[in-house]
Parts: sequence; structure tokens; C-alpha cells
Amino acid sequence: MAGTGCDRQEQRRGRCVHQRVGGDMAKKRVQRGFTLVELLVGLTVGLITLLVLTQLLQSFEGQKRTSTGGNDAQTNGAFALYMLDREIRMAGYGVFGPESMLCRNGINMYYDDPAGGATVANAASFVPIRIIDGGGSAPDSVLTMRSDAEFGAVPTSVIKDMPNPSSIITASTPGGLEVGDLFVMASKDGSKVCTLMQLTHDPQATGVGINLQHNPGSSGPYNPSNPSNVFAKAESYVIGDIVINMGNYPRRQYSVECDQLVESDPLVVAAPDCDNSRPLVAQIVNLQAQYGIAPVGSSAVNEWVDATGAWVNLLGDDISRVRAIRLAVVARNPQYEKDAADTGTPDELEMWTGGPTIDIAEAERHYRYRVYETIIPLRNIIWSPS
Repeated sequence: MAGTGCDRQEQRRGRCVHQRVGGDMAKKRVQRGFTLVELLVGLTVGLITLLVLTQLLQSFEGQKRTSTGGNDAQTNGAFALYMLDREIRMAGYGVFGPESMLCRNGINMYYDDPAGGATVANAASFVPIRIIDGGGSAPDSVLTMRSDAEFGAVPTSVIKDMPNPSSIITASTPGGLEVGDLFVMASKDGSKVCTLMQLTHDPQATGVGINLQHNPGSSGPYNPSNPSNVFAKAESYVIGDIVINMGNYPRRQYSVECDQLVESDPLVVAAPDCDNSRPLVAQIVNLQAQYGIAPVGSSAVNEWVDATGAWVNLLGDDISRVRAIRLAVVARNPQYEKDAADTGTPDELEMWTGGPTIDIAEAERHYRYRVYETIIPLRNIIWSPS
């Protein structure tokens, strides 16, 4: 048969057919699977695809972390601003008497800390709010104080002269005081140096009024055994002076330590740091504040000043002109960026329009920042008799 390579006799015997079938099967065995070149090409394509997918996944994860960190920074910044706003708005409650601001000449305070010894403050500032300027780009601190008495900080009058020293004050009413409450002795016109005391017994009714007892010791760590031996000027309080219930007397210093907003008691902690303060909000890296000052006899703010120069130590007449606090907090995204984050001007941040700027160190420019700013009215000063 033509084309078979077999003669007629071989075709009859079936040999040629067997040879042809065997040849076809050999060809099929050769055509199965991939060649080495094809395998190498496939591996190369697979590796390239895997590399592209890995890069896409890394990019997606980076964007997700940046977005999540941005949300964290937004939450932290807003929460820090809310906490400061709430406390600053309440500053000064119970600090103003029926005629003027109390303790214009300061307040004597004593605290016997069992762990750290006694702390004495002679004629310390008793202003409801105070800013401590950090200097340059360093964070400022804000101090607030107020009464948190459950029955309100309504003054009660002294109806019997108080000898010095004495552990008993005779007042017209209990003034809502309970054992453990702190109270302030003051004059109505604010001319005397005030004194902080702590009630150690329930108010006791007498035939001429209510005795308020403030013994020294473990039950009254705010009461010195003899004020004349402790304070530079121990005042004597007489008929017509007043007692103001301060409750727990919340006095707080808000500052930035170890990249977080912290809180401390200025009577107990002279220099806040990471160890002696209570952390409040993480990733807060700066705080800046200014006083809003109004002219004498007006409530309209016409200038904003830093707590420097004449405004370092507020006096009674000065505080009556402070109507608001301008505040800015800087929250940081904890996600480290490989390249320096683009903040417009990466070496500094503006706190508010036309306001101060803070420098960003070279190593800190790999993070993203958010600035939150607000103006907080000081309602207790605005509504005060002064």
C-alpha cells in the first residue's frame, strides 16, 4: 500500500499495521506533559503574578493601617478636646462669693500625704483657671479648680469669732457639708487670705449655731495641727466671714507627658511626669492655650494673650477680665510612614489660623497629625459679681 512502507505480503500478515500503531503510540507518549522551557516560563509568570499580588496586598494593608490610625487620631483628639472643654466650662464654680471673687489674695493649703510627707502652699493662687506656658513649641498646661458639692456651693456665715488655733468653726447652717468634705474659709469681700480645711465630724447643732469640726490627723490630712506654725500668715476668721463647701475640691492640672494627655493634682504634684500623673488620652503630643481678655467692664473679648509676661500669674483683678480660653490639641496617628508624611509644611504645625506654630522634629515627620481647636467660654467668671 502506497505511503505505508510495507509490501503487500506484510500487509496481509498484519505487520505493517502493528508497526504503524506502535509509531502512533510513541508519538502520543512524546506529546504528553510540558517541556522544561514551558515549565520555566510558567514559573516565571507565576512568580511575577505573586509579586504583583503581594505588592497590592502590602499597599492595601498600608492604606488600611493609615486610615485606621487616622480614625484613632481623630477619636483621641476629639475626646481629649471634649474632656478639656467640659472641665474648663465648669471652672470657678463656688469660687465667687456674694460680693466678689473669693481669695483674691490667695489661699493657704496644707496636705499631709502619708506616702510623701506634708505639702504647704502659702497664699497660693486661687484663680479658677490658669495656663502654664510651656515655652516655644513645648506643650502648655491648663489648671482648673471648682466645687463639686452635692448641695451646691452656697456660702454659710460665721456667727462666732474663731480663735487661732481652733478646730471648731461656728456657722449659721451646715452648708451641705458632710464628713470628708473640703471647705474654704474666706471673707465676703475677698480681702483675706483664705484657708482650706476638711470636715472630720458631722455638723453639730448648738444653741447658737452649727459647729463645724476640722481636726488634724489621718481623718483630716488637710488640717494642720497649728496653722500659725505652718503658714506664713494664718488668718483669723470672725463674725461675718463665710464658709464655702467645696466637696472634693476638684483641682486638676492637664498636661502632655510621654505622648499622652495626663491629669494630676497640683497641690500634691509639683512637676507632672509619666509616673506621677494619671493618663487620660493616648497619642496626644501637644497642647496650646491662650486667654481671651475683655476690657474692664465688658464681656466682649478683644485680645488673645499667651500666659507670659504680665499674664504669667493671674491675680483677682486679672481673672475678672478673662472671658474665654482658646485651646488646641495635637493628636498623632501612631502608624509610622516610610516616607515623611506630607502635612503641607512638614516641619511645623499651625495651631489655629494666624496662631502659634509648633516645630516637628525630623524623626517625628514620619507620622500624620491632626489639630483640634476650640474656644471655651468661662461661664462662672462671666456670671460672677465681679
